[in-house]
Formats: sequence, C-alpha cells, structure tokens
Amino acid sequence: MATTTGRGILALGVAAALLIAGVVMALVVDPFARMPRKVDATTEWIARGLLLLAVAWVAIGMLASRTRLVGRPGAAAARATWIASTRPWRARESTLGVLPLDRWFMIIIPGGLLVATRTVQAQREGLSSVAFAVAGWLVFALVVRLLLGSRSPWPIIAAVGGALVLRCIVALAAIGLSGPDGAWPTLWSVSFVRIAYLTVAFALVAWVFVVAGWSLAPQLGPRRAAGIALGGVGMALALPTVAAAVFGTGPALSSWNNQVGVLPWHLARISGLYDGAVPAEAILSAAVVGVLMTIAGLVLALPLRPGERRPRRLAA
Repeated sequence: MATTTGRGILALGVAAALLIAGVVMALVVDPFARMPRKVDATTEWIARGLLLLAVAWVAIGMLASRTRLVGRPGAAAARATWIASTRPWRARESTLGVLPLDRWFMIIIPGGLLVATRTVQAQREGLSSVAFAVAGWLVFALVVRLLLGSRSPWPIIAAVGGALVLRCIVALAAIGLSGPDGAWPTLWSVSFVRIAYLTVAFALVAWVFVVAGWSLAPQLGPRRAAGIALGGVGMALALPTVAAAVFGTGPALSSWNNQVGVLPWHLARISGLYDGAVPAEAILSAAVVGVLMTIAGLVLALPLRPGERRPRRLAA
C-alpha cells in the first residue's frame, strides 16, 4: 500500500512538473499566437463523432470493472489502456490475462483514433502527412520492440495507446468547435483559455513518453526506461527545432509539423511558427536542449555491456 501511494504521489508530481513546463512553454508561445483556422461543417461533425468515440473508450476503461461491461469485447482493452496511461506502474498488471481479441483492440482503437484525428487535421495537406505521422510512431515502436527483445510489448502498448487517446481528445475537442458556427475562435481570443489549452497540449505530448518509459521500468529497469522516456521527449523537441535552426524557421517547422503532426491541432500554425515569428535564438536554444536530451536518453537506454555488472543491493 505504501509503495502504491508513493508511486501515485510521484505520478502527481511528474504530472504537475509537466503542467508547469507546459505553462512556461505556453507563455513563451502566447505572444506569437494566431487565430486557429476554421474547418468546414463536415469536418467539424466528423471530429465530433471521433471525439464521442474517444470519450466513450475512456469512460468504458474507467467504469468497466464496476459494471457489467467488464465481460464485453473490448472492455478489458479499454480498462488496460486507461490504467496503463494514468498509472503506468500498473501497465504490466493491467495487461495480464487480456484475451487476444482485446489485445487487438488495444492496438486498433488508439491507432485508428490517431490516424483518423491526423486525417481530420491534415485534410488540406493530403494523406502523405498522415503516412509520415504513422511512420514516425512505427519507428518509435520498432526501436522499443528491439530494446525489449523477448519481453512482452503489451504494457507499453497499453500505456502509449491510452495516452494517445487522451491526446486525440484534446485535439478533437478543438476541431469539433472550429466549424463555421463553432465557438473555438471566440474561446481562443480569451487569454486564459488559450494558455490553458497550450499547457495541456504540451504536457500531453511529454506524458506519452513518460508513460512509455514508466511502463517499461519493470522489464528494462528504471535506468533504461527513463532513458527511453527522456530520449522520446528529446526527439520530439529536437526534430523540428534542429531543422528550423538549419533550414529556417518557417519552412522547416511547417514541413515537419505537416508530416509528423506531433503538435496537436496545428499548434505550430496557431502559435505563429509557420511565419517565422518566433525568434531564432529561442529555436536554437530549444534545439540544443532537445539534442542533449536525446543523447542522454539513448545512453541511458542502452543495455549494460557484457563486462559490466548490476550493482547489488545490500541486505537490510
């Protein structure tokens, strides 16, 4: 019980730290903020339908164990993704005994929501941006799978899948209010709403990698798991900023965001990154930080060399 309580407190501390970092980044971006572009009525209603599906998936995950839904197909998968994404230290436990059909649901529902959300976001940019977004996540999944070796991949699948669903909810909520008669442009003009949205958006991007690393801790150990999380966050920060520092802010960031789509609901567009409004010094500083985080993460994620031994714990 004490261990569980301690992990819960640690998770709250990490979430608070991510929100604080999100506030700082939101305050930096806010002076360059732009009005989000509107979508047509069809796209708006598609986003609302996807939002309803995502919220239903989360609700089933939260309530499945307390209702008759627990025996329904997909309920165990929803519960596993909810637990693993909000309490990643229980990711392995949440996937034990999950039937093959539910394991497929753990991949199909979050993955399908991610692709559908990205398609709605990039409706004017073609399917190539969606393909690049999927390819980026597949590369991340491949690297993690290689690091896991013969160990089970289902804990991290559940954790990352649940976190991606939460990200999709944030993105779809904005798109679902951005139609011809939507309230999002009015809400975006309110400084508090704008900063709050940017804060949550930034925090959720980092949380995906935090739960990925945390869910791997029982299998890879705290050091390697922390390395994967740190490297993932570093790559998410380094890729656009390094390209911007080399090729120029506007073209590099717009191209990267169109292709990879890490920032939700065209965050680069509404924050002014497309027109080069952000100072080059800020981009360069972020690039350096991202590269250092990526290198540190990769070093930590590597397994011990054959000649090295794990330090033994002294008996109490």
